Amino acid sequence: MKLTPQDRRLIHNLAPSKFSKDGFLGSDTRSLEEIIADDFHALKKAGVPKESLVKALKDAYQRAKDAFGAEIEIKKNVKAVFHESMGRIPSPFCKDGLFEKGEAVVTDTVNNLSLIITSLGINLIEKHDFSQGKGCRFRIDPLDAVKIFNLQPDKK
Repeated sequence: MKLTPQDRRLIHNLAPSKFSKDGFLGSDTRSLEEIIADDFHALKKAGVPKESLVKALKDAYQRAKDAFGAEIEIKKNVKAVFHESMGRIPSPFCKDGLFEKGEAVVTDTVNNLSLIITSLGINLIEKHDFSQGKGCRFRIDPLDAVKIFNLQPDKK
């Protein structure tokens, strides 16, 4: 199958670059399509709508950011701290624009899990169903997030 110019540009943008040292795929050997499909399937199997995941990520990110570097409790045994960074980073999906740098590190001490949430990471999930590849520092594994935030299956 011949790649379109847009496909080639996206593949280039997902690779390591001056904007993302390790790229958006990490050490994952799956294609972008497989990563998206596998993560979508995992969320669907858990019964958790993407919107619930995105809401929890946005809430934790904003609460940590509003704490100005102080560690806060998101819920029992789940803490978050925001690390400020100057500048902006472009989305690998060109049409999305620029996103502020800075990251909320969320840690679940019971399940021994952690996530690094960025404004770009939230956008990638919300707009493109892309949680980033395994081995990527900023990957938001959907099942880890479901456990950390104790997201419940949709009752529909």
